[in-house]
Amino acid sequence: MYFGRLTEMIRKDARLGWLLLAAVLVQIIICITAIGVYHPDQHFQLVEFSSQQLHQPSAATDVWEYSAQIRSTLQVYLFSGYYEACMWIGIHDPYVQLEVLRIVFGLTLFIFFNAITLYYFRQEGKRILYLVLLLLNFSWILPYTRTLFSSEMLSSVLFFGALFLYETSRRSWWMALLTGFLFSLAFYARFQTAFAMIGFLIWLVGPARQARQLWLLAAGFLAGAGLNTVLDYGFYHQWVFTPYTYFQVNIVQGKAASMGTSSFLVYIAVLVGVALAPPLSILLLFAGFRSALSSKYRHPLVFSVVFFILGHCFVAHKEERFLFPIVNVLPIIIGWGLPALFAWMERQRRGVRGLIRGTAWFSIGLNVFLLTVFLFTPYSQEIYFTYLLKKNFNEEPVTIYSLSRTPFQTEHHLPFVFYERGTRNLQWKTVPGSDSMRWGLQDKPEYVSATFDQTVDHAAMLDSMGYHRVVYSSRLLWNINGFLHSIGMNSINDIWVLYEKK
Repeated sequence: MYFGRLTEMIRKDARLGWLLLAAVLVQIIICITAIGVYHPDQHFQLVEFSSQQLHQPSAATDVWEYSAQIRSTLQVYLFSGYYEACMWIGIHDPYVQLEVLRIVFGLTLFIFFNAITLYYFRQEGKRILYLVLLLLNFSWILPYTRTLFSSEMLSSVLFFGALFLYETSRRSWWMALLTGFLFSLAFYARFQTAFAMIGFLIWLVGPARQARQLWLLAAGFLAGAGLNTVLDYGFYHQWVFTPYTYFQVNIVQGKAASMGTSSFLVYIAVLVGVALAPPLSILLLFAGFRSALSSKYRHPLVFSVVFFILGHCFVAHKEERFLFPIVNVLPIIIGWGLPALFAWMERQRRGVRGLIRGTAWFSIGLNVFLLTVFLFTPYSQEIYFTYLLKKNFNEEPVTIYSLSRTPFQTEHHLPFVFYERGTRNLQWKTVPGSDSMRWGLQDKPEYVSATFDQTVDHAAMLDSMGYHRVVYSSRLLWNINGFLHSIGMNSINDIWVLYEKK
């Protein structure tokens, strides 16, 4: 019923329709171009685990999480089912399989987060609604996050879907059971979602005054836990309670902290960086959270987001991707603060308003530049490079020498076996590295692949040996690296190139 009203709302507002049309085009383009992964966990703990489950060659046993049995396998089963469906309908190329998955998953998240935004701002002025939708759909990194079939993004859509379902339902017993079940799925997709659930439960027994619903929510949650325990047994072939093993290994034994600890300021920087672009994003986030905590504090979304952020701040090991589950609802929180922000601006002197407008235009320009880069330059340069090599050689057999490691390996030499299965015509030989390049290439092979960092100090030698660059993972990033190197700054990692001997 709600989606019917939503369609009618869009049909009656031509500007809203055009805005959403532009947004969906941006989302589709980035779904197509976002080849690869944001973080290795997204690949190895899902795709390679799935290959292991389906008795395909995989790198699952090379990942310590496999033997530690700390990974919940709900999403592994989902990918295995998707992979089998692709094979059944004749999609065998791994790059195409994951491209279709990005489109399906990305559009699903696009529809969901736009739908709840339209719901929350359906009675606000059109100016506020348009601005929130612009933030959601054109903030430089948000469309990219929606393409990631990762634990962070699956838990995001499951948790906020359950929260929205509960908030807009009539609180029937079966709806409470379903909400609890979806919360359980979100928790098993990513255990840290528990921080957001704690916020929801505090809202439930506090401002919402619905403590009696706890039993039904708990029953639904336990049903989901039982299902996931059975799934984990089917994958690991022994009974294992993955939330306990995860806590035992990462927290009690300190495995997570051993991978590096950081200040909570890391997450402040992440929040400032994802909603539009700084410095305007600082003002927007301040206004949004100030309004949320003062006038919208009775809303379950506010409780969930605030407790999610606070909980992560107290965990020693921090990565920017850990906040990805809540980044697509930040525009909603910002939108709640926009009326007060506009009122405050009207009370300021002309010079202050001019300074804010100048800051806004700078941030908008920076955001447009970064969004354009993300639209046409994949984040995962190593995987994108393998895709370009596949296209370049068009199934023809070829031997490529690579320095230290191949682009089918991470910096820690974990192999992307799933992708390698789709490029069997590419044969690889590795040489020790850039320090012994002349010795390693004494046979003068026809093709050599390397990263910018490996070759930057040996460009003249490669030229003297007759090698020319023919395929870049990104010519733009390669040239940026050249500039950074010329002024003594650190270069961008993993920018690849293929040399051919003429």
